[in-house]
Amino acid sequence: MKNFFELLQRRIWLGPLIALIIFVVGLGVGLVIGWETVSFKASADDVLAAADSYSLNSDIALANQRLASLSKAEKQALISTLIARANAANRPLEAQRLTALALALGVTPAPAAGGTPVPGATPAPQTTPVPTGSNTLLGMIVPIALIFIVFVLLVAAGLIFFLRVLPGLQTRRAPRGAPSAEVTAEPTWAGRVSPGAPLPAPPGGLGHFVPQYTLGNDNYDTSYSLETPRGEFLGECGMGISETIGEGKPDKVTAFDLWLFDKADVRTVTQILMSEYAYNDQTLRTKLATKGEAVLAEKGKTLHLETQSLSIAAQVVELIYAVNPSYPPNSHFQKLVVEIVPTIKDGAAR
Repeated sequence: MKNFFELLQRRIWLGPLIALIIFVVGLGVGLVIGWETVSFKASADDVLAAADSYSLNSDIALANQRLASLSKAEKQALISTLIARANAANRPLEAQRLTALALALGVTPAPAAGGTPVPGATPAPQTTPVPTGSNTLLGMIVPIALIFIVFVLLVAAGLIFFLRVLPGLQTRRAPRGAPSAEVTAEPTWAGRVSPGAPLPAPPGGLGHFVPQYTLGNDNYDTSYSLETPRGEFLGECGMGISETIGEGKPDKVTAFDLWLFDKADVRTVTQILMSEYAYNDQTLRTKLATKGEAVLAEKGKTLHLETQSLSIAAQVVELIYAVNPSYPPNSHFQKLVVEIVPTIKDGAAR
């Protein structure tokens, strides 16, 4: 996994995205809690109004009509909570009206705090505490809150997957414009390499990588982290599919991206390694020109890319074209193996 500085360079949009997600989740939870609170208050007001009305006219049918939206358990919970509040606020008449309503409705208010029964009520045996209005509210909020938490975790998991599995995708695609002027002549150390011979390890080497493509690997896209011996991240290099031809599976790859990313100047230089058919097709050459410099893939050919502080030498060590009568000769690859040797340029900070 790349260091935080690199991720910050490549994912500067993550901060606003995460802030937006947090805002939406917070807004949703707030609306749910607010709605449930208002709903509970409205139900409590209905019970108080029904209790007042029943104390005046003893019309149980009217009381039932007022509280028709509440279940028996909800009536019991609300009346128990309101009786407890009335007793705590020293409003005995209100508590008596609520108790009378409860008895008329056939519900038993829960015992008052301390285990003393509410006057006039005959508590049923209780093995567990009777749920109060606040417990009912909590029971309604918790499942909804859990759904939001699961949603946030899924979003976070998706972001982590994107950062860890595809760390170089955006960097490699976004900066490409016109072919880079930084593709230079071969370094003096590589000038001694004969075509087809293995590349030697140069001074300041950062590793030795051999990406290999075979027909049928439709998602081929490989990258290598470039780090100092102390583990300091410097950049990345790699190779991936740039262009295919025809339809159906497997994909017929006619061009590859060979690229180098340098953290020091936050950009990527690219060469397009093309089949003989693609290289000689002006339409394809024009289409791929925005990605990088077109290079004909030939066995033994050595390519060189440079950035501000890094360079790579890449040699085509094996090239086999696919044979398919439905496509032009030498149009797509059966196998392509490239040897890559990255280095720190002389004078660059290490």
